[in-house]
Amino acid sequence: MRGLLLVSILAAASVSRADTTTTTSVAQLMVLEPGDESFKLFHGAVWLEIDKATVNYRWGGLECKGRDLGDTSIQLLFAALRSEYQVKLEYVVTQYKDKPYRCVTGFTVSKT
Repeated sequence: MRGLLLVSILAAASVSRADTTTTTSVAQLMVLEPGDESFKLFHGAVWLEIDKATVNYRWGGLECKGRDLGDTSIQLLFAALRSEYQVKLEYVVTQYKDKPYRCVTGFTVSKT
């Protein structure tokens, strides 16, 4: 029984493991306010230069429930965009209405 419990815990932990993007620059940043019709679904998104045509990374709302970024984190992402610093995002893939979303859980900003 203990072995089965341990396997279940390990399986659950592997589902919520964060992935990491390649280090690249921020191509675009979107921040939504509560008056926006999409705010219920997500609170903001960032597009990276390396994959901007195919994917974005979101935070907050129903699509990324429990994965919101604070004001300081959003300001850091904007500073990275403005100064053309490199970023590496940590994210998890969630499902909302049978569609996958990449939800930001953290990031690293570097000058090179």
